[in-house]
Amino acid sequence: MTDDVCDEQGAAAAAARPARREHRFGLLGRIGIGEGGFLDAPSLDGVTGWPRLRLTLGAPGAKRWYPGALISQLFIVGFILVPLLTQLPAPASWFWGLGVIVYGALFTVSFPIAMALPDRWRWVPPAGLLLLSLPFLLVLGPDLSGLWTYVAVSAAMCFGGDRRAVFSVFGLSAVAFVINLIDGALQPSNTPPWTMPLIILSIGTLMAAFTRNLQTLSQLRRTQKELATVAVEEERNRVARDMHDILGHSLSAIALKADLAAKLSERDPAAASAEIHEVQTLARATLSDMRAVVSGYRQVRIASELASLRTLLPAAGITAHLPTTTDEVPERNRELFGWALREAATNVIRHAGAENCWVTLAPGRITVEDDGIGPAARSPEAAGGTGLHGLAERASDAGGALTIGRSRRGGFLLEVIA
Repeated sequence: MTDDVCDEQGAAAAAARPARREHRFGLLGRIGIGEGGFLDAPSLDGVTGWPRLRLTLGAPGAKRWYPGALISQLFIVGFILVPLLTQLPAPASWFWGLGVIVYGALFTVSFPIAMALPDRWRWVPPAGLLLLSLPFLLVLGPDLSGLWTYVAVSAAMCFGGDRRAVFSVFGLSAVAFVINLIDGALQPSNTPPWTMPLIILSIGTLMAAFTRNLQTLSQLRRTQKELATVAVEEERNRVARDMHDILGHSLSAIALKADLAAKLSERDPAAASAEIHEVQTLARATLSDMRAVVSGYRQVRIASELASLRTLLPAAGITAHLPTTTDEVPERNRELFGWALREAATNVIRHAGAENCWVTLAPGRITVEDDGIGPAARSPEAAGGTGLHGLAERASDAGGALTIGRSRRGGFLLEVIA
């Protein structure tokens, strides 16, 4: 099986995984559990009037809110609507029954309406519910203060569980307690005056806390998406940086070896053949390195780069003055110093016009100098191109720094401190 076939199968499997995940959370997502939630509001930038309201009424967050809102109205049906229809005479029962249905419908759309309103007007839906409930309490008595439970839930959702929601819930509970206390004094009842206020308080505060958690979860999801975007961008930068460093160095070496083979082809065919074999080896190694970069497993080591320079610099006609060992370099710095040596060697071979190159190693420092034309005479691209920028990023990520300038030998200086 080829690598391309493996990659295609891997991509197909990766594409299938989100689909299975979405199917698994399909039912739960519709009721606000799993992936998604009540606070998933649509983008309303530039949308006003009825299109704005229509957009929020059909938003994913609203669709997750509707099932719970409708289920909660079983309380209205069982404890308010049915007693009104059975205990009141016909004209009044239908009138108040219709009022209860309108109240339930307003409660169902109160949260989607709030999503369409600016933050300073989020009080309107719960205030509308409160006003609509007042005739019930004034005419039919405080027993219908249970309608304020829906006002408290609406306030908790519309205000996003903030202090306004908490104040609204406590205020409704306090007023309901006072009303029931007065009614109990005037008309003694077996029901304690704090029963309904406690229900309003408990359900209202529960919904306020629930809404606050939903907001936190929504913020975490937005942050997760932003981090995913940043991770993709960083991976692109990593691949671009590694590809530049690897191709710049390897292709320079291949070109150098090919030129040398061409020069030797007539007077020393055996040496030319040896150089061609090295070109083949370098090309295969470059291909392997490119695959490793894409897979994220590419590692550059200072020892291997020094070994490479021992053949590349002389082939370019440059005398190499290299350290004989890398033992003093700690493990944490060996990859960074390897990248630094690779970038410096590429610049020396391609741009320096040098006859000598010196590499100095210390536990926390690597210095590469040459006696070439120096930074002032080099092109802006060569003096501060993509490779040096990528090396500066590597050094910064490792807590170090990159320094470039004129060396004491008159040429170019590259120094990395870790």
